[in-house]
Amino acid sequence: MKNIWNIVHDCDGENGEPTCWAKEINHPKYGKFVWITENENCLYDVEVNRVEFITLVTCKTLTSAKRWVSKNL
Repeated sequence: MKNIWNIVHDCDGENGEPTCWAKEINHPKYGKFVWITENENCLYDVEVNRVEFITLVTCKTLTSAKRWVSKNL
């Protein structure tokens, strides 16, 4: 599957910098999309929506969060 991440501009910070990215995964357990969201501690949560948002892992950098998704989903 292509490694295309889309910025979710509706979630941009007050300074206009991105804080959320989404990717289509079509995973049988985790659903159609995965999100990476910068949290209040400047860490990156990998999340899926299964009735409600569930954080699968928290990473130190955006690059490591994307790498985790590539390896695990």
